[in-house]
Amino acid sequence: MIAPAPRASESESERVLIVAPLGRDAAIAAAILGEARLPLMVCADLPRLRAELDFGVGVALIAEEALEGADYPDLARWIEAQPPWSDLPVVLIAHRGGGVERNPAARRLAVALGNVTFLERPFHPTTLVSVIQTALRGRRRQYEARDRIETIRAGEALLERRVQERTAELATANRQLADQIAERERVESVLRQTQRLEAVGQLTSGVANDF
Repeated sequence: MIAPAPRASESESERVLIVAPLGRDAAIAAAILGEARLPLMVCADLPRLRAELDFGVGVALIAEEALEGADYPDLARWIEAQPPWSDLPVVLIAHRGGGVERNPAARRLAVALGNVTFLERPFHPTTLVSVIQTALRGRRRQYEARDRIETIRAGEALLERRVQERTAELATANRQLADQIAERERVESVLRQTQRLEAVGQLTSGVANDF
């Protein structure tokens, strides 16, 4: 196994994860992509690939033979559970004539794995690098879309928080206003009562003087 390149964060990773358990495909692909200075990791099998997906991936380069075992559904479930912004690019190394046009099995894989590009053997180094770089450009656009979504959500959350704060301020102001109105009414009531008592007192005093 080739030592993995230093890991970027999961959300920024452009690693090429390679799974080709038979023959020399893994070694050849790793040598070609390493020469192109692309970060990569060779995984022994699909379970290792599945584990590495959680640490970030730019593109998965998979030989079709690796998808013939019982571990394949785990990969399909991971792909199905991706967040809305993510559509993992998968480059599938197939035998000559193994594309979807002439291969029903390949068509089923394309449906299950989603964003699939077929690369037929024997592949030319330039073709491999070009296919991987194209897939990585698409992956970068996904990261950009994710960032825009997160920015929009953060803005919405900030707006909602400000609305809640403003609503709370208005509620507090309304309570204060209601309290002030109630206090004014109480003071006015006391004042009216006082004025009535004073009037009665003056009337009583006047009557007494008359006598």
